[in-house]
Order: sequence, then structure tokens, then C-alpha cells
Amino acid sequence: MKKGIVMDVNDDYVTMLTPDGEFVKAKHTKKSYEIGEEIACFPIDVRVRNASKPQFFQVRKWRYALVSSLVAILFLSLFIPFSTRNEVYAYMSIDINPSFEVGLDENLQVISLEALNDEAKKLLESIPDWKNSTLDSITEEIIEHSKNSGYLKDGKQVLITTVVTDSHDTKIDRELEQGIEEIKKEYKKEQIAVTSITSTVETRKAAQEKGISTGKLLIEKDKVPKPVQEKKVQPVRQEKKNQQKKAYEQKEINKFKNNQKQQAEEVKEELKEKKEQIKEKVKNNIENSNMPAHLKEKKLEKIEEKWEKKKQKQEENWEKKSRKKEEKKRDKEDRWDKKENNNRGKDRKHDDDDD
Repeated sequence: MKKGIVMDVNDDYVTMLTPDGEFVKAKHTKKSYEIGEEIACFPIDVRVRNASKPQFFQVRKWRYALVSSLVAILFLSLFIPFSTRNEVYAYMSIDINPSFEVGLDENLQVISLEALNDEAKKLLESIPDWKNSTLDSITEEIIEHSKNSGYLKDGKQVLITTVVTDSHDTKIDRELEQGIEEIKKEYKKEQIAVTSITSTVETRKAAQEKGISTGKLLIEKDKVPKPVQEKKVQPVRQEKKNQQKKAYEQKEINKFKNNQKQQAEEVKEELKEKKEQIKEKVKNNIENSNMPAHLKEKKLEKIEEKWEKKKQKQEENWEKKSRKKEEKKRDKEDRWDKKENNNRGKDRKHDDDDD
């Protein structure tokens, strides 16, 4: 008795394929058979019966066996499941405001895509052809659709969290890591900060219980590094605007200083005029007094000499104050120029480091 799979049924025989790959015929043992059914029966030895047949019929038998083999292989392939085809090797959550979880197989192709919040469910309608897409293409589609929908604005980061299942493979892990690094470099050119972090199966289960992504759970636990904000190099147009602004401010400062100087001169002239009035008043008092003429003359000479010395001293004080102001102004301008030169040197060094 032999076991085999039913391949063909006619009025006289049942043709079956044995585990050894041999096609044998057997007599009917029941009323009906189904193609693909596994049966056990006694095969009929047809080789003796066919020995006297011409070579033509032997060739036809060989061709029939070959075609039947191909049909059997095709038939069996429909029933034998490819267990490795739909196995998730790694989960990758992408969080912007929409949160997605992507399932990747061993070839890092997408075999599942789940929207984890309302924003993601809306965007999922715009990504119909996600099946069998690559790691970088699905990430690009999610980021671009998020950007076009207004979710990804300036200063907002993209968080990619990967969780590898228990079946670790060093080569695949390295390819996954390299793929994410390429994505980060590409979006760095567009001033979009992409942060990546790895997590565990246990953390993912805890996130599933809370109905959120693995990345969101890590954010809640403050386990996600903050993205480094790079210093942007000022464009030429902005630098020109800064120079114009600085020139305008300097002009206003000079205008203010000139007004102050003019007011100081006016005050000086006013004081001088008052002093002259006082001087004339004193002179008139002496001249109108009853003292002798020679005493009056002597007194007036002393007053004149005294006023002259006072005037000279005041002029010296004014000049001294002016010199101090000028020196202070020059020192301030020198310090400002020195500071500007240091800043330019730092900017040049920063640009060289970036290059």
C-alpha cells in the first residue's frame, strides 16, 4: 500500500503522486475523490501491461508525467504557506503629530502600516500604495504628506523609533541603522531634524496597552534626546540689512550727540552772558559808590583781573571735559571695533568648521 495525493481521476483509475515523486495508478476504492486529497491504496503495476506498447506511447507517457509533475508543483505551491514572507522583523514608529507604526520584513520592505491617531488616519488615505514599499520611500511619503498638511512646521522634529523582534540578525540590523542614517542626512539638508532611537519589545507592548506609539511613550518618559539646533549661517542679504540698520542707528546717535553738543554750547553762552551781566552790575555799583576815584579804579582793576582768571579757568575746564569726552568716545569705538573683529573671526572659523 502506498500513500499519495490525488492528481487525476477517470472511470478506470486514480492517478496519485507519492512522496517519492512517483506517479502511480490505483483502482477506485470509494465513489468519489477530490483533487489534492491524500489517500492510501494499492498501486496497479502497469509497467508489464505497457511493455508491449510501441515507443510512441512510452514517449506520450513520459510527457504526461512531466506535465503532471509541473501541475502538481504549481498546485502544491498554492497550499504550502510561505511562513517567512509575512513575518515582521522590525517595527518602526514615526512620530511627528501623526503617529504611524511600520512593520518591516527581513528585506526591510513594508508589510504592515498602522495609523495610531486621528491625524495619521487622515494621512493614511493619501498613502494607498504602501505595501512592499521600501524603508526610505515609506518614511519619505509620511514626512512629505505631514509637511504638506501643515503638521511639520519649523523647529518640529521627526522621531523614528525602531524595535527589532526577537529574531536578531546583525547584517539586517546594520542595514536598518544605515537606512535611517541616510534618511536623517537627507532631511538635514532641508533643515528638518530627524531623531532616531532604538527600543525594546517590552516598551512597545507597554505603548500598545496605552494606545500610543513606542516613540510617544519614550517622550513621556523623557528618554528621547533633544535635537541639536545648528547655527544658521546668515545670508548676504540679511548681513546687508544688519549693516544698514547699524548705519541708521549710528546716524541717530551722532544726531543726538550733535544736539547735546549744541545744547551745551547754548547753555555755556547763556552762563557767559549772565556772568557778564553780573560783572557789569558790580562795576556800576562801584562807580556809583562814594569811594574815592583812585580806589574805584583799583577796585575795578582787581575785579577785572579776577573775572579774567575765572573765565580762563572755566575755559580750561570746558576743554578738559571735551578732551575726556573725546577720549571716552574713541575708547568705546575701539572696543566696539575689536568686538566686531572678534565676532567676524568666530563666524569665519565656524564656516570653516562646517566646510
